[in-house]
Amino acid sequence: MKKCAFWKAFLICLAVSLFPVLDQAGIVHVVNDALAAPSDNQAQERQLKLMSTFLSNFTEVRLFDFDVKKSGDGSILHLGADPSNPFLIRFGVWHNYVNNYKTRVKPCPVKGCKHGPLVIEARYVAESVRKFFDLDVKHRTVDEYDPPSYFDGKYYHFDGADGDAPYFAKVTKARQEGGVVYMSGYVYNGDDESDRPYTFEATAKPHTWNGVKTWAILSFMVRER
Repeated sequence: MKKCAFWKAFLICLAVSLFPVLDQAGIVHVVNDALAAPSDNQAQERQLKLMSTFLSNFTEVRLFDFDVKKSGDGSILHLGADPSNPFLIRFGVWHNYVNNYKTRVKPCPVKGCKHGPLVIEARYVAESVRKFFDLDVKHRTVDEYDPPSYFDGKYYHFDGADGDAPYFAKVTKARQEGGVVYMSGYVYNGDDESDRPYTFEATAKPHTWNGVKTWAILSFMVRER
């Protein structure tokens, strides 16, 4: 299990050759024809699992009620409005802390660093934002929300924390229409799946990252159960 902040890591090992995709009618297909064709139920189950993994990248850092538009309903976050949005930067920092701690997060080289004991290169923050949102990020210090992240021109400095229960997404229904994937399900406590505080509706678009078919988030809304 990888180290986590107040959000634990959600570890997944998936074979790229088994990555299923939806066609315009919402039908599940499996990419590798050389493998024995699974039943429709097996393919759909695999697709829902991949979608659950994708959305759990947002729930594990407690990022809910947002879209990537530039404006709209004032009750939600519009992450496409400003590339220096603190929630984009916070996602990039904490996503890597949760999922890439050993490879991307390092101790601050300055003893007793006043900005935090850990650092991550800003390029990794930008990479994660591009991967999951298909948005660019403008680097800056984020100190208006806890936990803060200090940008020194190359690295983000921050203070990690452990202990809180992880929360993951479970996609139970999905369809694709007009190039948009619609997903619904519930958010659950990784330590106790019977604890399901929210249901959700999410949308995403097909996205290719480093040659792998995946999705980029468009919106993610939750409702208390």
